[in-house]
Amino acid sequence: MMGRTTAMTAFLDALAFLTRLAPARPCSPAALTRCVPWFAPVGLMLGCLCTAAASCGLAFLGTLPAYAATQSCGLFVTALLWLALELWTTRGLHWDGLADLGDAVGAGGSRFWEILRDSRIGAFGALSLLVVFCGQWAALAWHLGALHRFELVLAPVWGRACAIWLAASTPARTPDSLGGLVQAGASPALAHLHGLAALLLAGLLCVRGLGFYQSFVLLIGQYTLTRTLSAAARRQGGLSGDFLGASIELGQLWFLLVTL
Repeated sequence: MMGRTTAMTAFLDALAFLTRLAPARPCSPAALTRCVPWFAPVGLMLGCLCTAAASCGLAFLGTLPAYAATQSCGLFVTALLWLALELWTTRGLHWDGLADLGDAVGAGGSRFWEILRDSRIGAFGALSLLVVFCGQWAALAWHLGALHRFELVLAPVWGRACAIWLAASTPARTPDSLGGLVQAGASPALAHLHGLAALLLAGLLCVRGLGFYQSFVLLIGQYTLTRTLSAAARRQGGLSGDFLGASIELGQLWFLLVTL
């Protein structure tokens, strides 16, 4: 009973930390570390919620007399609904990391951490947001048009698994930072479990009609993306929360694009 209660507490901590789907609650550093294994299940909840809302929106638009003539527009509207709901439920947490990292990497030089911590957004951060947002938006519209509900549900799961892989393979810059706390909870065993799940998912996608070549590219490309982000973090002295946020959105984009 105690183990079940502890697991439920860790799940609720992850849900409250990553989303608005649970009431705000104080989360100690130790609690944040313990809730890391629940990042992917939280992603599954997000995927189900966003996909259900987009599917309902698409069904409603299908009842309109003029929908047949504006079907493409309807797909982009419902894809935007999917993205907007994810943004609202996550409070834009990971997008903020993507923008900060885009500015810091784009500017380069010795001011990396100063720029990364600056709350203002620069040109490189804005462009990073624009490219990734538009990429996800277009891919989501395509998946909705092809009735790929399975891929839409699993995209947020894959994105949050990316944070586990990155944290497990990269030392943190400071142990008491967000990156350090997540890194402490992302054990090699947890990363290997997520890796095995990724292999099984790639096989299942093949059974569902995704080409073997696409599944191979999905896995190799994700490995390359994780290694690239890890190398960038190591060059700057270690992992931070912004690297993890960027990895979630970039990994989600990669999954959506390759499974088209």
